[in-house]
Parts: sequence; C-alpha cells; structure tokens
Amino acid sequence: MKLEVAGLGRDMLRWFTSYSSNRQQLVDVSGTHSKTAYITFGVPQGYILGPLLFLMYVNDMSAVVQNKLLLYADDSAILVSGKNICMVEKALSEDLSTVSQSLVN
Repeated sequence: MKLEVAGLGRDMLRWFTSYSSNRQQLVDVSGTHSKTAYITFGVPQGYILGPLLFLMYVNDMSAVVQNKLLLYADDSAILVSGKNICMVEKALSEDLSTVSQSLVN
C-alpha cells in the first residue's frame, strides 16, 4: 500500500509483489538443515532496495508515536520510562498498536 501511495505504477507494484512473495528460508548449521519455512514479511537480506523500502515503510512512524522513537539503519525502538510498570506497558502497547495501524494504512 505504501508503494502505491508513493505513486508506483501497476507494473512496478506487480513486480515488487512477485519478487517478495512465496520466498522461503532455512537454517544450515554445519550441513544440517532446518525445515524450510515461508517468509511472510520483511525484505530479503542483501536486497539492493532494502534500505529504501525500509525507509518508505517507517517514514511516518514519528508522526504517530507518542513516546521517544529511535530509528537507526534498519532498526527502530520506542523508549518509555516510568516508575509504574503497568503504565509503561500501557504506553508501549498504545504506541505499538498505533504504529501497527499506520503501517497498514
């Protein structure tokens, strides 16, 4: 949805969808392989457009987070401090819920 809002045409959207869907991964430890699992979200590691897609995905996070937001490279963190753990949990939950909704819309 974010790519569509950014103005990408139908052909480019289909290409991104095709490239990022039905991807699988497994873990190889000294020749022993895990079961193959489908990747349902994220950008493939080493993907040249990964940093750009990440930035497009999180570019509006700062507008919806009420607490301290740290963004660095391909990582983000919401920081909340307080003396009451229930209030800290509530503040984090509210921010995460808001972020989740904004990333989908």
